[in-house]
Amino acid sequence: MKFSYQSLNCFAGLPRSPASSAGSLAMIPSTGHCEGGKRPKQSHHTLEKIFSTVICCLIIPGIISIQTGCTKRNPQQDTLKEYRKMLERQKTTRAKEEQEALKKIPEMTSEGYERLGDQYVSQGNVATALIQYDKALRLDRGQTRILYKIALLFLENGQEEEAKREFQEILRIEPNHALSHEGMGRVYLKMGNSDEAEKSFLKATQLDSNLWQAHNFLGVIYDRRREFDAAIAQYKAAIALKPDRAMLFNNLGMSLFLKGEYEKAVRAFTEAMKIEASNGKISNNLALALCKLERYEEAFEAFKRGGDEASAYNNLGCIYSMQGKYKEAIRAFEKAIDLRPGFYVNAYENLKKAKAAANIP
Repeated sequence: MKFSYQSLNCFAGLPRSPASSAGSLAMIPSTGHCEGGKRPKQSHHTLEKIFSTVICCLIIPGIISIQTGCTKRNPQQDTLKEYRKMLERQKTTRAKEEQEALKKIPEMTSEGYERLGDQYVSQGNVATALIQYDKALRLDRGQTRILYKIALLFLENGQEEEAKREFQEILRIEPNHALSHEGMGRVYLKMGNSDEAEKSFLKATQLDSNLWQAHNFLGVIYDRRREFDAAIAQYKAAIALKPDRAMLFNNLGMSLFLKGEYEKAVRAFTEAMKIEASNGKISNNLALALCKLERYEEAFEAFKRGGDEASAYNNLGCIYSMQGKYKEAIRAFEKAIDLRPGFYVNAYENLKKAKAAANIP
């Protein structure tokens, strides 16, 4: 018999981006975690347009005069010819001067293109950022810093194969590049190869023990294998480096929850709530741990923080039903329906199941 939960979630992963800060959270019935140039030259054609405009302005009065002069020679014609010659000389001189000036302007450096790429990343323009990074690499191919930025952009935009190639290129140039070993771990994890991911994350932490994200990912891997002690150790290592990350306390709490250490899980979730008090998913996880300790009133308040009163009653009713407490479950489902009779379909279905299990017509 299955009951419908309202947004009961577990593991938080990494922020999706150097810009996002919140991690993804998975549903509690599963044990999965988420991962927590030159200056443009002015052409001769452009210069000709500019000077042609000037010439036209000077010629127009002359044309009028010529048209009214018939066979009589107009002295202004000679003047106009002199103007044309003068403008031609000016045009040639200016073009040469401009070309000489452009030669003195230095090429944009690799660092310049990199900074430009960073600006485009901050604006969310990934494609243009990649173009600028590529220009930077053409000037200095061995820049592992730029290659790493490119790899991350690919990884964070779901292009794992491209990211893998970039990380491998970095490691070919610099075999002990810890962040790239971590990056390879993330790639393998997204590809579903947890064994290779584990090797990469372990190598990353051996090279740099301060890589908290690598510790977190190792925790995720070990939880999936139900190696909870190993997972807990990795989460604690990550928390020691980043004690201000709610997702790390949440993941620690879920590992403790799955291990059956509910009191410790409550403490971990409570610490997470101190950092992100409005995180409804962590509130739901806290409520689940409290239910395991039969602290139902506290659990109800936690469920309510994670949603609203109706969903809190429905979730609590599901917990009661799973524990065989059908009378309590029925009362909880009825309260959920009273609060949202025309909307709360899940509560109706759950109520029927609870009554059937309790042999109540």
